[in-house]
Amino acid sequence: MTEQNANTVQIQCPNCGTQYAVPVRTMIDVSADPRLRQQFLANQINVAVCPNCQTGGLLEVPLVYHDAGAEFFAVYFPQQLNISEMEKQKMIGDLTQSIMRQLPPDQRKGYFLSPRQFVNRRNLMDAVLGTMGFTQEELDRQRKKAKMVEQFMVMADDPKGLQMMLKGNDAQIDAEFFSILATMLQQAEATGDTKTAERLTLLREGLMPITAFGKRLQKQRAAVEGLRDLKDPDEFLARVIAGDEDEVAALTFAARPLMDYAFFQKLSERVDASEGAEKTRLAQLRDHLLETTQQLDRVAREAMEEGAKLLQELVDSPSPRSATQEHMAEIDEAFMNLLAANMQKARQDKDEALFDRLMMIYDEVMDMIQESLPSEVQFVDALLNEEYPDGTRAMLQENRASVTPEVLDLMEQMSKDLAQRDDDGAKETAKRLRDIRTQALLLA
Repeated sequence: MTEQNANTVQIQCPNCGTQYAVPVRTMIDVSADPRLRQQFLANQINVAVCPNCQTGGLLEVPLVYHDAGAEFFAVYFPQQLNISEMEKQKMIGDLTQSIMRQLPPDQRKGYFLSPRQFVNRRNLMDAVLGTMGFTQEELDRQRKKAKMVEQFMVMADDPKGLQMMLKGNDAQIDAEFFSILATMLQQAEATGDTKTAERLTLLREGLMPITAFGKRLQKQRAAVEGLRDLKDPDEFLARVIAGDEDEVAALTFAARPLMDYAFFQKLSERVDASEGAEKTRLAQLRDHLLETTQQLDRVAREAMEEGAKLLQELVDSPSPRSATQEHMAEIDEAFMNLLAANMQKARQDKDEALFDRLMMIYDEVMDMIQESLPSEVQFVDALLNEEYPDGTRAMLQENRASVTPEVLDLMEQMSKDLAQRDDDGAKETAKRLRDIRTQALLLA
């Protein structure tokens, strides 16, 4: 979380009694720092997690939320705070004045005089989502799916119970359901709610093999993972021909570069060599793949053009860092590849001024990504940046409370994933991670 305008307070863990410091924010001005919007919506602001026992949750404190672009100014006053109406209005006035003092006179507009007041965090979040273009219908549908996730979570460790709840509801377990489940899991992890996180993980794993959508995801995932074992282009062609609709779709999206001229030439040869129904099937498959790859290429070109336009806008901005923050939602892997290519060209052309501005954009993106990561991932990443073995040992000793079973499990999973990559650098990082994990186990 960005620490600007945040005060540090001491709190005592209700579970183990440990006292620790927590940054508490009373002002959220997304006009000054756009990152705060997503952090607020993800329940990553005003969160306390005990460093000793990992018990945690949201701290319900009064705060103001401001978005100049939407002319949206709101005051959140938790209903559980037991104070008089006079004290409440005074605090609202003080918070309003605090944020107005930070603005230039020309930005102190009329909407500040009548802030929207909320006593429920969920209602404030809905209002914020409304400023982002979400309709009430969309919010109601998502809330209904979220309630369904909570209902299913009760049976997360009961396979038979899950099966019974699925009757008549299988069609509702779709991409949006799993997306909401993933968001709830991320929020639970961010707030230190390990019990909820564990049950959501169990629910996701339990629903995958017994729902129509989950089975499709598993099938597609298996098809993509099978690409690691490909021996040659002929084997890829054979898998595409043998795959069903879901598998072919996954292979097309994951391995578009393999569907080149030679691929379609060989597929056409198979069409010509076939007869009857098989000939018709293969011809339809070829036509479908041609259409799909053309669509993918068109989308990629449009994304590249949009990425180039955005990159130029960031470079030309008086403040590349602030501009990058404002456009973070538009930055994806394709943009980062484009940024890297432009950095390489600027270096080759010895254009130091351009390279410095591009590097500024890159650093800001990396900082924002780092801040959005769960605390466990941030800790592991910090360990990887320390010198082994002395630096990592010192960091582990200084942060013993952070060496939780979740962190050790994360290290193990990350090292396994990296070891499977066909990349010497990834394999080296996997070994380094295993060594650090061994250090952590010895210190635990």
